[in-house]
This record gives sequence, structure tokens and C-alpha cells, in this order.
Amino acid sequence: MNYGKVLLLILASAQLATAAPDKDKGKGQLPKPPAPPTQPTQPPSETQYSGSGKVDSVTRQAGGDVYRLELVKSLPLVRLDLKTRLGRSKIYSTTLVTDKNDRVPVRQLSGVNLDDGRDVVSSEVLNVQNNIIAIEILAEAMGGESALDITAYSTKEAPRLALANRVPEFSCKRSLDSLLKDKLDPVQLWVGRAESAAAGSVQEKFAGNQLKEQVRDFVATIKSGGSYTSLNYLLTLINFFADQYNSVRVGGVSEPAYRDLLQSTYDVLLISIQNELPCRKFPSDALIRIATDFSKKLSSMPGDARARGIFEKMTIKVRDYAPDQYRKELSAANLSFRDADNEGIKYYRQYLAAKDGEFLKDTNKNMSAYAFMIAENALKNEVKMMDVEQRFQLIVEYQAKYNSNGEYPQAVASRYLNILAENTLLHRMLFQ
Repeated sequence: MNYGKVLLLILASAQLATAAPDKDKGKGQLPKPPAPPTQPTQPPSETQYSGSGKVDSVTRQAGGDVYRLELVKSLPLVRLDLKTRLGRSKIYSTTLVTDKNDRVPVRQLSGVNLDDGRDVVSSEVLNVQNNIIAIEILAEAMGGESALDITAYSTKEAPRLALANRVPEFSCKRSLDSLLKDKLDPVQLWVGRAESAAAGSVQEKFAGNQLKEQVRDFVATIKSGGSYTSLNYLLTLINFFADQYNSVRVGGVSEPAYRDLLQSTYDVLLISIQNELPCRKFPSDALIRIATDFSKKLSSMPGDARARGIFEKMTIKVRDYAPDQYRKELSAANLSFRDADNEGIKYYRQYLAAKDGEFLKDTNKNMSAYAFMIAENALKNEVKMMDVEQRFQLIVEYQAKYNSNGEYPQAVASRYLNILAENTLLHRMLFQ
């Protein structure tokens, strides 16, 4: 054997190993942080195939609409690119739908604005194990016509994307009530079988595994379009799941199933309230009514009821959205000084009448404060058009309210009086 040649081969191999990138390096480690959205991010050392889809007309409707691009053949995806082809678009969210009906948010393509002529915006590396069957984009055109180009990348083959020809998930014309009722039937079937089986038995475990699958499917469905489940049915589900969660066998397989169903349905309600989508409005009086009904149900639950924790959190959260929603309603209503002040008086009286610790006491106080703030701003405009006599009569009225021993908030009356008497001799006499 020629040992010189062998030695040269060994040295050459070592040099190649040093120069070549180590393909196995980093396996099993956390992925590096994704690059900025404008910089394409892709797994190294793998051939990528791309396929494109288009949304030719993005809605200008407030809150946007969902555009679903379905893959003709389901594939694993490694990256998405978005670009506006026309106009400006706001991308509220981008979601991958897997062949297991899981929904995976695409972080770097959510909450972004796309401008005409801007560079492509890329997603993070998509480390999704299952094949993707669809891409859903919640988008709104900003200020005029808008169109989008979507490019998907796979290491298997070129994805083929087709815009789904159906009513979008977030359309007011689409109701999920009947679909959810159908999907609840197998949930109840396997709950019944699990509850009738002996605790810890093979029969209970088998029923529990089937129940998990049915719950998973129900949750995926309600989250995919649950914002447009009718409000009455959504509230019915919340109350039903709470009752079942409280009543099923402690430690049984049905207990976590109903906990997950209750939590997921509650999440859908909160998303509906927060997003204020076009066909799902929650005025302040509706929020107060829902929260009050929840509070009554909570009061009827035993102290050790399993649903109490979730239900209490939900009740307080819904209640606490009401004042801010009320503020938005007042601002949009363009109320006169007198009308806004009357709104403030109405809620201030309810605040005074409530006992300390009552469920809506602080809510009424906050709502009255918002109404008085709107009234104060209206008075600043209206006072410019008042003659001296009108201003004097209002000063007399609110001086009496200032002295009303708490029946009217003194701080509010004082601010009104300052506005009414400002830059007048009467102001100097009263406040200097």
C-alpha cells in the first residue's frame, strides 16, 4: 500500500471538512431568531420550489375580510412572501391550516402594512410538521383599491395555490351554529361512554382518547370562524360547558375536555369583542348585560365549583370592556353638552346607589366619568356661541350642583364653572 497517497487523501478530506458547511450542525437546537420581515428567511442547503397565488380585490370594509388560498395538493411549507401589487393593504393576520385542521399563526405576516412598490415581506421559517392545506389572510384595503400577491415555498414541490370560491370565514353571511351543533354530538356521545365506564378502566381510557379527538375538532372549528357563531348560541355553549365541567366525574377524562371547551369558547367571545368586526358589534349595554348574566351564574355556583376560576375571569373581563366601548359610542354620537351631561348624571346616580363592592359600581363610575369628559369638551365649543345671560343661567345651575352635598360630582361642576366664567368679571369675582 502507498502510505504517502493515503496520507495525502486524509489531509485533503480534513481540509474539505473544514471548508464545507456542517449540515448536521445545529440539529436539535432552537432555531435562530427570524430575520426582519423585509429579509427573506429560508432553511439552508435545501432546494425550494415556489408557487404563487393572487387576491385581485381586497375589501375596503372596516375590519377586513379573510381570503383563503387553498393548496391543490397539501404540502409542507417553509416560507411565505407577501407583496401588494396595487394600492395599500393592512394585513391583520396570516394563518396556515394543516391537514389535521390545526391553525398555525404566521407571526411576521400579522399586523403589518403593505405599501405599493414596497419590497416583499417574508415570514419566519415555518417549522410546521404537518402538510398545509390552506393559507388564510385577514386583510383590508387602505384608502383605495388593493391587490395582493402571495408566494409559498416548499422543499417537496412547487405549491399550487387557488383562491377559494366560497363565502369567507369572517363573512356575516356564514353561520357556524348548525356545524357546531353537529360536532357537539360526538363529543357528548364519548362523554357519556366515558362517564359510564369504571374509573381508570380500559373502556374509560379508550373513550377518553376518542373524546380528545372530537374536542380538538370542535375547538378548531369554533376558532376558525367562531366570531360569527351567533351570540345567543355562543353564550349557550359557554353556560353549557361550565355546567358540564362542574358536574362530570372528578379526575375523569371528561373533566379536561369540558375545561378546554369552556376556555376555547370564552376565547372566541373575547376575540369577537376586541376585534369589533363588521357584523359582530358589542355595544356597552350588551356587554353589561352579558357580564351581569355571567355574574348571576357565578354567584349560583358552589365555592368549590371547577368552572369558577375561568368563569370569574371571563365575567370581569367582559364587564371591564364596557366603559371603553361606551366612550367610543359617546365620541361617535357627537352629543351636545346637555345630552352628554345627562348621560353622566345617569351613571353617576347608579354609582351612588350601588353598595360598596357591588358588581357594576366601579363600572358606572367610569362610564359617568367618560360622559362628563365628553360634556366638558362640548361645553368648550358651545360656550363661544352663548350670550352673557345664557352663560349666567348655567353658572347659577352648576353652582347649585357644586353645593349639592355630593349629589353631583363637585370636580365636574367646578370645571364647568371655570369654562363658563372664564375671562369675565364674574370669573374674577368668583375664583380670585
